[in-house]
Amino acid sequence: MGNREWRALIGTVSAGALCWGVAGAVHMRFFYHSNGGRAGGWNLPEGGGWYEFAMTAGFIVTMYSVPGLLRRSEWWPALSLSIGAAVGAVSVLTLGQGRRYWVAASVMTLMGAAAPLVNRLWGRHHPIRSLVGAPTD
Repeated sequence: MGNREWRALIGTVSAGALCWGVAGAVHMRFFYHSNGGRAGGWNLPEGGGWYEFAMTAGFIVTMYSVPGLLRRSEWWPALSLSIGAAVGAVSVLTLGQGRRYWVAASVMTLMGAAAPLVNRLWGRHHPIRSLVGAPTD
């Protein structure tokens, strides 16, 4: 397996983890807790630890790998983000069928559909790439 394949695999797993964590957050609902006079924070209720971990770790790894997936001459690495978004849309709709579930699934689907388009419009014709002379892979 080459560099492109590993990068696409990592992008698929991290985007899937991010979207699965968001699906769990939609299902369990975030709540605000305050610490007395100090600033509070947003968390999931008890039992949502894996969703929080997947959402946080998936976000960090996905945001790190997105430029490497979208700024390529090939279009197929961008599909790894689409696959991760599809996993999230399916998982959010298996958790429930209410309005918030459909909104979350729609947003994930739109983001997944946008990834190859962003690669087409931004990734292949990025002006910094042509100035620096960076290789396509």
